[in-house]
Amino acid sequence: MSFDVLHIVASLDPAHGGPSQSVLALACAQAAAGARVCLAALDYRPRSIPPGGITLQIAAGNAPRLLACSRELNAFLQSTPAAVIHHHGLWLRTLHYAHAAARRHGSTLIIAPRGMLEPWARNHHALRKKLASRFVHPGSIEAAAGWHATSQAEAVNFSDISGGASVCVAPNGIHAPTTNALDQARRAWLAACPVLAGKRVALFYGRFHPKKRVRELIQLWATKARPGWTLLIAGIPEHYTIETLRDYAGKIGAQHSVCIENGLNRPPPYAIASLFVLPTHSENFGQTIVESLAARVPVLVTDTTPWHALNHERAGWCVSWDDFPAALDRTLALPPDALIETGDRGHSYAITNYSWIATARRLLDFYPTLSKQSPALLAQTA
Repeated sequence: MSFDVLHIVASLDPAHGGPSQSVLALACAQAAAGARVCLAALDYRPRSIPPGGITLQIAAGNAPRLLACSRELNAFLQSTPAAVIHHHGLWLRTLHYAHAAARRHGSTLIIAPRGMLEPWARNHHALRKKLASRFVHPGSIEAAAGWHATSQAEAVNFSDISGGASVCVAPNGIHAPTTNALDQARRAWLAACPVLAGKRVALFYGRFHPKKRVRELIQLWATKARPGWTLLIAGIPEHYTIETLRDYAGKIGAQHSVCIENGLNRPPPYAIASLFVLPTHSENFGQTIVESLAARVPVLVTDTTPWHALNHERAGWCVSWDDFPAALDRTLALPPDALIETGDRGHSYAITNYSWIATARRLLDFYPTLSKQSPALLAQTA
């Protein structure tokens, strides 16, 4: 069987962060728009077959797993023609397989860096990444016919790498959570963290990684009393474990004002939050930001995210890291009604501007512009 679009991502396991979920959502949206879509990934199988009519191919991984090696995935790609091969991520062996398959089938190769070419990310283990470009997926970056950025800022940040290749800026989308889903999430989190009952909650939700400044956020929170507020640090243990962060909070005297919990296998905690905070070093998009907005939770983020529009939309606050402490103080001092109004504006902004079907169609329109040899996509996608 041949496909219009074959997406490749290293993992669909939520523990691997945003792309594991956003790539799946994109593939389903493109299928809903009329394209024949396959999504290939390693090892992790979702609990149920995703909706949207996609073909899901899960391949076994091989050592070294850190590089996402898989003989099975390589064989599948070599035997599966596709007009477009859309690879998500860099520094992984899966990109080499995508490049080889594109050469074999005459496919158009698209690369979505998914934040891996942001300035902070490039400088983190920079030597490893230079070696990966040369030895893990040699020639693949240069072979890309086009690139997919999730924000204009991301496109600018990798312009030196993409060279003259065309770039499509197509942000992640969002589905507004239902009232029932929010109610269930609220009950689940209050059961897990009874200390949050009756408190206003400032929420950090993401990977426990230095890039997110999670330790710095705990330290900032501990600098003064925050009457009526609790900071909930929830997400995916990665560089830091739950115990590491709890020990750190205890050492600086924040153990009674900061709650640190594993977010895996639990619903997103937006329903219990009055404010979302993300003082990150770098984000190419920031899926948790748009998810917070969709859940009517106002956000305070650093200006190293592509969310500067929050300020003039009055839908949240996007400030420099230097200004973050003062902005946090001002925001926590706002009355509940003011935060609710900001959250309502954020919800309207997110739902209006971040649609999965719009992103799917934008990319489906982009693909055929890259190669005269690429078959036209289905008429329904026009």
